[in-house]
Amino acid sequence: MRNDRELTWVAITGSSSGIGKSAAQYLARKGYGIVVCSEQPEANQEVCENILSQGGQAVVIDLDLLNPDDVRTFFPRVEEKIGFCEVLVNNAGIGLHKTLEESSEEEFRRVFEVNFFALTSLCRQAIHYMKERGRGHIINISSASARRSLAHMSCYGATKGAVHCFSQAVRSEVAPYGIAVTEILPISVRTDFFDRAGYQPKGLVQTPETIAKLIERALRTREAELCSSQLTRLGFVLDVIAPNLAAKLVEWQARWQDRKP
Repeated sequence: MRNDRELTWVAITGSSSGIGKSAAQYLARKGYGIVVCSEQPEANQEVCENILSQGGQAVVIDLDLLNPDDVRTFFPRVEEKIGFCEVLVNNAGIGLHKTLEESSEEEFRRVFEVNFFALTSLCRQAIHYMKERGRGHIINISSASARRSLAHMSCYGATKGAVHCFSQAVRSEVAPYGIAVTEILPISVRTDFFDRAGYQPKGLVQTPETIAKLIERALRTREAELCSSQLTRLGFVLDVIAPNLAAKLVEWQARWQDRKP
């Protein structure tokens, strides 16, 4: 357990619900200070008060990732309120479960704005402050879809693929300054994310607490990439050594799912 003198602050986007909320509560119990941030002011306050009531440290900074002013001023507001925030967890995201023909250009732009462009802006700000201190850690919550996207997920998978490539490049850029970049690639997680995206996951589904523990592991180990499932790791290996076979298996899986009642 960390004491106040050694308190490390962690900003977690989308921390009013789902993975972000679980991570905020879990990391607070581990002794980290939490910057609770999402576009839901009342839910933010509830999470913050819950952490404070259990003896943790937390503050609220409202953040709507579709509001350019909110995004552009986020880290200056954090700096003004608590000083240096050593860790940024880019967790917030939205989904879209439609075929390419069914989806619109406006929907694609909205998902990219939240899942990718807002994330890059927050990373740019974080790096500015972290370089000044010679330390820091950015954790991007990506998805297994970043490596092999599935049917009806062309938009969501594309945003996570972009996050994957972005994380790889930025990791090399900032390593000389003592800054780590970790990408976490979960499979489906049981949250209200899927209700908003308009579908329910099938097959193996994990809990938000599983990802919260991976985030805490990333903070300890500063690893480049972490997967939430051994099956995901095996799938990535197959995708590298036999991409055509992997594509056939994914096509078969899609047809099988379509035939199910």
